[in-house]
Parts: sequence; C-alpha cells; structure tokens
Amino acid sequence: MGGEISIGAVGAALIAGMISLLGLIISKEQKTSEFRQAWIDSLRSEITQYLTNLNAIADALTVSYENQADKVNALSPLYSKLNESYFAITLRVNKDEDRSKALLACMVRFAKLTQNDSDMVAAKIRPVEIDFLNASKGLLKYEWNRVKNGEFTFKATKILSAVVIVGTIIALFFPAGKKPNNEKLGNLSKTSVINNQLIETYQLTTCPMQPQE
Repeated sequence: MGGEISIGAVGAALIAGMISLLGLIISKEQKTSEFRQAWIDSLRSEITQYLTNLNAIADALTVSYENQADKVNALSPLYSKLNESYFAITLRVNKDEDRSKALLACMVRFAKLTQNDSDMVAAKIRPVEIDFLNASKGLLKYEWNRVKNGEFTFKATKILSAVVIVGTIIALFFPAGKKPNNEKLGNLSKTSVINNQLIETYQLTTCPMQPQE
C-alpha cells in the first residue's frame, strides 16, 4: 500500500510539474508569436513603402524640369525614402533563407534600374515588381503560418507533455510486475457485458432493421 501511495504521489507531482512547465512555455511562446506578428506587420509596411517610393520616382522622372537643380530637389526626398525602406527591409529579413533571397534579388534588380533614368519606365519596372510581390507574399505567408501553427518549442513540448502524462497514468494504474486482481477482472468482464448490451440496444433504437422484401 505504501509503495502505491508513493508512486501515486510521485506521479501526481510529475503531472503537476509538466502542467506548470507547459504553462510557462505557452506564455513565452505566445509572447514570441506576438513579436513575430509585429515583425510581419512592419515588414509588410516597409514593402509597401518601398514600392510606393519606387513608383513615385518613376512618375517624377516623366516630368520636364527647367534645370538639373529642380530635378534633384524633386527626386532627392523620394530617393531618400526609397533607401530608407530598402535598408529597413534588408535588416528585417534573413539573407540566408530562400524566401528572403528571392525578395532581396528583386531589390537588387530595382537598384540597377534606378542607376539609369531611362530604365525607370513601366515596361521595365512592372516585371520586377510582379516578382517582388510574389516573393513578398511567399515570405509573409510563411511567417504567418509560423505564427498560426505556433513555435517549434511549443509544439514539441505539447507532444512531450502528452507522452509523459499518458505514461505516468499507465504506470499508476498498470504497474509493471503486479499480478492482476481477479475481482477487478471479474468486474471488468461484467462491465464489458453491460457495455455490449448498451451498444446493441443503441444500435436497435437508432438503426432499426429495414423490412425485408
């Protein structure tokens, strides 16, 4: 009896500890997901600003200026904002990930277009813009799925906790080396018979026999 009580106490303490640990991990991973969501929102905003500034420069280049000074004064703020968005995006993404590489590759193509005013036209911008948007959507969707599905640590901890709790319950109720109790087996048999009768009754009431033709 004392051994069973000790095992029960240890099992209860183990389950309580796992629940407490799971609660701490859930809290931490929830905070991580909140930071990741904020990162996604900020990246989406920077991508929007980048494309907006790029197209604004293309529009500004179609205007006829009286002199070079006027042209520089009109374009300098737009290029400044474009560079700001460029560096913000570059610092947010991981250059070693494939989805980020696709995004950064498009930005390199855009940078080459800005080196020559004659290249900043819709016919040359549009193809790069489509690739850039597709790369952006792929990256944002991937990160959103990470938020939706939860962090890897959280998912692994849930599985581990379930395994430990189930294993503990099995160890408590079916300890190794313990001989089966005939009385309990008899009660189990009686319970099985009753359950079978209830199932048969349920089937007869819910699925009545069809009349034979």
